[in-house]
Amino acid sequence: MNKRQAKELFDKYVKDQCSAKEIEMLNKYLQSFQDKDKLWSELRYDEEIKGKIWMNIKSNINTKSQESKFALKHYFKYAAIIVGLIGSFFWYQNSSKEFLPESKQVVESEIILKTSDNTLKKIDSNSEQDLFDSRGKVIGKQNGNQISYVGNDGIQELVYNEIIVPNGKKIEIKLSDGSLVHMNSGSTLKYPVNFISGKDRQVFLNGEAYFEVTKDPLSHFLVSTDSLDVEVLGTHFNVSSYSGTETFALLAEGSVAVYNKKDKDLPGSPTIIRPGEKATLSQNSIEVNEVNVNDYLSWREGRLTFNNESFINIVQKIERHFAVEIENNYKDLNLVKFNGEFREGETIIDILNTIQESAGFEYEINNKKIKINRMKEK
Repeated sequence: MNKRQAKELFDKYVKDQCSAKEIEMLNKYLQSFQDKDKLWSELRYDEEIKGKIWMNIKSNINTKSQESKFALKHYFKYAAIIVGLIGSFFWYQNSSKEFLPESKQVVESEIILKTSDNTLKKIDSNSEQDLFDSRGKVIGKQNGNQISYVGNDGIQELVYNEIIVPNGKKIEIKLSDGSLVHMNSGSTLKYPVNFISGKDRQVFLNGEAYFEVTKDPLSHFLVSTDSLDVEVLGTHFNVSSYSGTETFALLAEGSVAVYNKKDKDLPGSPTIIRPGEKATLSQNSIEVNEVNVNDYLSWREGRLTFNNESFINIVQKIERHFAVEIENNYKDLNLVKFNGEFREGETIIDILNTIQESAGFEYEINNKKIKINRMKEK
């Protein structure tokens, strides 16, 4: 097998498309290499492909038995084969550690902590570990599915960490001031390792999170998204800013000021909302409505709740919750609205079958890709 053919096989492996025969061919090719540097020089991969291969191998090694029921068994069989073949000579040479050298190596299956020096660290929710800064000083601790930071009142310069939560995962962040952030799937949060006393406490969100903010009369707490800012002194609220969906802030208790970033500098621009109200960015204005708060916060308990929600939005929620990719070829369904609630432990098949009873569609599952089609006429 020549280099061009080998590269084609690696490309297929990254996309989980290798057959058993192709993996056997790849095995024979790999056996001629003694180290990863020679492999890369022969194949001339760019850094992105190197990262995907490296992280695919590590991700597959850590695959747990509780993978979704629809995952195909042969996928894990092939993954185990190729891990055994190539893991020993271009992973373990440099990587008994969990640190990742470049952001391009992040894959969707892992929670990643990005530190101030751009080091990327995998967060395993089943482990415990101390967290260190670039000087080796302890700044916090991971205990299972929560990361807690140690407060330091003497800090005079902001240093940021960023947590990257993939689809299918959730995590809690306890900030240095004691505020608790519940991160939903498919979200990122950038935040200071320590807040500066007397200064505003600002964090940056892309996705969705629920905040329990510690009160501090001298330091407002500010959540910034691409289009909205939410400012509080101390309260409980939810902010959602997923790309391609509506951006909103929802208040559970206390009081918050919501700013449209396009008009924040204008007099009287903040919109104040009360408990039970939802402030939604609609074009260039903010609309406020009373809602059932529990419907919007059910994700914290692992539940999926749909209250008069369009199918296109339901599909996005399912993708984030189960870490799957859904291709909807039945476009007439997109704006059809549904109601329902699914508890933690119910599978994606349970959800699709329930909606299918009233919507009349067919679906097929291939690993973590799902296709939805109009039901064929009999």
